[in-house]
Amino acid sequence: MFPIKREAGISGLNECPNCRSKLIGDTEKGEVLCPRCGFVAIDQSVDVTPEWKSMDFEERSKRMRVGMPSTLSLHDQGLSTDISADNRDAHGKFLDSYNRQSAQQMKKWQRRIRTSSSPERSLAVALAKISEAADVLRLPSPIVEDASLIFRKSAKQAVSKSKSISGMAAASLYLACRRANVNRSLKEIAKAAGMQSRAAAKYYRLLISEMESNYVPPPTVQKYISKLVNKEKINTRIERLALELAERANESDISSGKTPAGLAAAYVYIASVMCGEHIPQREIAEFAEVTEVTVRNRCREILENFTIRQKLRPQTA
Repeated sequence: MFPIKREAGISGLNECPNCRSKLIGDTEKGEVLCPRCGFVAIDQSVDVTPEWKSMDFEERSKRMRVGMPSTLSLHDQGLSTDISADNRDAHGKFLDSYNRQSAQQMKKWQRRIRTSSSPERSLAVALAKISEAADVLRLPSPIVEDASLIFRKSAKQAVSKSKSISGMAAASLYLACRRANVNRSLKEIAKAAGMQSRAAAKYYRLLISEMESNYVPPPTVQKYISKLVNKEKINTRIERLALELAERANESDISSGKTPAGLAAAYVYIASVMCGEHIPQREIAEFAEVTEVTVRNRCREILENFTIRQKLRPQTA
């Protein structure tokens, strides 16, 4: 079953004419029907899926009769034609020395034609840096697409004009992560882009002030706790206790104006002490990308404002 956005047989609407419910499609029967009253709007819908099946990406690429879908991560959206580097003709035979030299020359001119103007070259370099940083951080393709769209808008509105390409690429990628609620710090993205985090923060503030009208909330303390536990491979008991402590203290004023990374490190340290596992503050601060002083201050504030009681289970003989 899949939702129908537009149903051409019923006056171009996607609602049932009887009960006004949304119509759905059944790909096995080729019908468009109402899930509430059972009204069949179309009994012979067109199947737009391919008639073949594939088990992996390589097999899918061989059976596809069209090119790859367009993507915003390439400056030409992936719509240009690429000359293969196999040095083979249409029959699969290797080219001779003369034709091979001609093919190399055509490849060179094709690369030059694809980025003929200065804005296109700048856009190609910036999108390549976004893709490289995303590959280092193992970010999914929707994040790359959103970051590419953000940079394209900034270039169109002349926000990124005369700015560092690496800085604007890192800022666009960080903004895309914040939009998708993906927990990646600005330091990690700046390091993957090969620049300082202070410069990346400057360009991020520029994007927020000039382009982003909606408020982008920072990652929660719970996400920082899960990220810290996964990076340091801490026991899951400590993670559950730290998440419970953070949830109990979430509505208090202790989290206002504090960085979530410092609070997450403090909760993890307190939880490790309560669970009887000694994890040095230096290691927790290093993985949380904060200082030891920050961890100590957050721990002191938590213990001063809250009373933590721990119930001990009696040992059975």
